[in-house]
Amino acid sequence: MRTLFLALCGILAASPGWAAGLHHDLTVTLDPAARRLEVEDRLRLPAGPHRLRLAPGLAVGEALLDGKPVAVRGNALPVTVPEGGGELRLRYAGTLPPLTPESRGGGGGAEGAYLPAGTGWIPTSETAESPPSWRLSVRVPAPFVAVATGRLVEETRDGMGYAATFAEDCSVEEPSLFAGPWRVTERMHGGLRLRTYFHPEQAPLAEEYLDLSARTIDAQAARIGAYPFAGFAVLSAPLPVGLGFPGLTYIGRQVMPLPFVRAQSLPHEILHNWWGNGVRVGEGGNWPGNWSEGLTTFMADYAAAETRGEDAARAMRLDWLRDYAALPAERDSALTDFRAKVHDAAQIVGYGKAAMLFHMLRAEIGAEAFDAGIRRFWEERRFQDAGWDDLRRAFAAASGRELGPFFDQWLTRVGAPALELVGARGDGDGVVLTLRQGEPAYGLTVPVEVRTTAGTERHTIRLDGNETTVAIRTAGVPQALAVDPGFGLFRRLAPGEAPPTLRDVTLDHAATTVIAADGPAAAPARALAERLADGKPRIAAAERSDPAAPLAVIGTAGEVERLLARLGLPPMPDSLKGRGTARVWTARTPQGRPLLVVAADDAAALQALLRPLPHYGRQSWLVFEGVRAVDRGVWPAGDSPLRVSFE
Repeated sequence: MRTLFLALCGILAASPGWAAGLHHDLTVTLDPAARRLEVEDRLRLPAGPHRLRLAPGLAVGEALLDGKPVAVRGNALPVTVPEGGGELRLRYAGTLPPLTPESRGGGGGAEGAYLPAGTGWIPTSETAESPPSWRLSVRVPAPFVAVATGRLVEETRDGMGYAATFAEDCSVEEPSLFAGPWRVTERMHGGLRLRTYFHPEQAPLAEEYLDLSARTIDAQAARIGAYPFAGFAVLSAPLPVGLGFPGLTYIGRQVMPLPFVRAQSLPHEILHNWWGNGVRVGEGGNWPGNWSEGLTTFMADYAAAETRGEDAARAMRLDWLRDYAALPAERDSALTDFRAKVHDAAQIVGYGKAAMLFHMLRAEIGAEAFDAGIRRFWEERRFQDAGWDDLRRAFAAASGRELGPFFDQWLTRVGAPALELVGARGDGDGVVLTLRQGEPAYGLTVPVEVRTTAGTERHTIRLDGNETTVAIRTAGVPQALAVDPGFGLFRRLAPGEAPPTLRDVTLDHAATTVIAADGPAAAPARALAERLADGKPRIAAAERSDPAAPLAVIGTAGEVERLLARLGLPPMPDSLKGRGTARVWTARTPQGRPLLVVAADDAAALQALLRPLPHYGRQSWLVFEGVRAVDRGVWPAGDSPLRVSFE
């Protein structure tokens, strides 16, 4: 199936209709260490006006449209192509920006080169209706190796360096180009070329990454449809990133040995070859927005949790709901507004809420219809733009149900329902309970669990208005009842279900940060405040903090202890005392506002927290030894008002 589909893509590339689209034929000379880029591009353009643009720092040396000179205006190339199309031949060159941890638009240096699509390193059309096809030949000097998105056509190595040609015939995206001093390990798997491009210290991990890539591709292809590209590569990145591209992923070299990357990050990026690359995110239909991150999170991250068991799956759902509980109302948004993860607030909606939508949809229509809808969506929309409406149509066709109201309420509304167990009573035959929700009312299928003398029974209740009263007959005498104990609905957690976490403070722009450090420790304490805040932190003296807003206290242990005592705030928990080089915990102030405290031994211990601590927003407490979190956890939840005992 995979081979047949790739052949079909090649036939389309040769057809007259396909020939009318954009096509790049690129010859690239790249010297990463010198940060030098030289390109010749023979660009086939369809008839009509075009406005092409190159990145700043690249200078056009020659521009010819069908052999005639074209005027260049800075980095813009406005051209009008006559009927029947034409060829624009460009020669351009320039010096790349330095490759730094902040490089998002590309760059080069001694560690290699990073030239992602859409950053103007090749001429980008502002009027193109679909991505171009392309062929790219690249040469880099030793000791570098180059790799691009697209299929590898050929490669050669000699004493001077490395050369390779890559091509993409399907409508995917512009090429992304990478280079590094890598060791290449290859495995052919069912006609797919699997590779790792690793730095020497990661070389022992190559076989494990190839094994996992092969297993993940096979599993997802069986569920969705044939893998859409000629292969998959894993690149070791000098940057602290984890990025997915068509047919490859670019992962920071420092995190590659971590089990989390192999267990969750790699499968997530492989699945993006279907969702986001194989089917592109489009804005058509009634509901705009990026659906691919939520679907990928559900089918990769959450699916991995499900394979570990229901406890792991429940914990992930609860994490999503805890994240949402920490999101201030003014930072909430509708799923139709989500485009990309630009901050933690966007991730909570675009990843967590969207993944919960798919979890609830599967529960609503059944696993068989859900999987049929996934396959139908892939078959109908591969290598095309697609939106939420296309997903709705695929699932509706597979299930035979009208799903418009379901999608509309979860996509367009800001917020989430809050459930209230108004009352419940039990007798020998069952239970009678009343459920309530506020306005606007959602259409909800609410899970209810009843523990009886004959065992635990699971039921569902339909709640379409503000309130409903239902009777549930049970096989034994009821002993206890719980509403949505497995956190299967996207909803606001009830009091007692959401213990405080770091995100209760870091997500809130109204939070005040107090620096409890002086001398050499003051600067890293302030830097940590900047890193923890999902935005610009409000740093002020304790006396000037808003008594109703969240509070963060960051500093050295002695100063922190004295400040907490002076303000009448909860002290360090006994379970954390005397442990590690830094202790981090959450609590509630006497006024009930969230409190986050960081107490480190000295300036070096504060400095060590700059990179790791922002990644632990879901935790209630942590103990660090230098940069390593040696212990962490979430405070126990309290009693939930959605549970009742009849004993």
